[in-house]
Amino acid sequence: MTHVVAGDLRRPLADALPDDVVTVDAAAVRDSVASDDPAVVVVDAATLADPAAAAVDDVRSTTDAAVVAVGATTLDADVACAATDEAAVAAAVERARHIAAYRRSVSDLYEACRERALGRPDEDVRERRQSADDQFASLPDDREAFAAALRTEADDG
Repeated sequence: MTHVVAGDLRRPLADALPDDVVTVDAAAVRDSVASDDPAVVVVDAATLADPAAAAVDDVRSTTDAAVVAVGATTLDADVACAATDEAAVAAAVERARHIAAYRRSVSDLYEACRERALGRPDEDVRERRQSADDQFASLPDDREAFAAALRTEADDG
C-alpha cells in the first residue's frame, strides 16, 4: 500500500508512517495519486496551511483512497487527526487502512458479481462476499469510521 504525503515531510510525521511513503508536493498530488493509486493518502495540513482543503479535494476527485488529514479536523477527510505526534498519526493511518481495505473488498465483490448471472453466485463471489464481511467486521466501531467506509464518489461532489 502506497502512502502519499502532501506537503513537506516533518520528522515526527515521517517516523509515524510506513517505509513505503511517497512524498509529493501539494501541487502534484492529483498527478501522483492518479498514477500510483494509493489506498491511503496522508495530507499534512500543518505544512500546507490554506491549500490543505484543495489537496484533499484533489485526492477525492482523482481516487477513492482513504484520506487522513493530520493537524486539522475541519477538512473533509475520512480520518481527522488533530495531533501530529507519532502515536496519533500511526493510529489514524491504521484506521484509514481498515477503511481502504473495506472499500477495496466491496469493489472486488461488485466486480465479481457483475461477471456472474443473476442468482448464480460461484465460489469466487462467495469468497469475496466473505472478505467484504470480514473487512466490515474489522472496521473501528464508531460512526465516523462507518461513514468513511461507506462514502461513495457521489458523496464527494
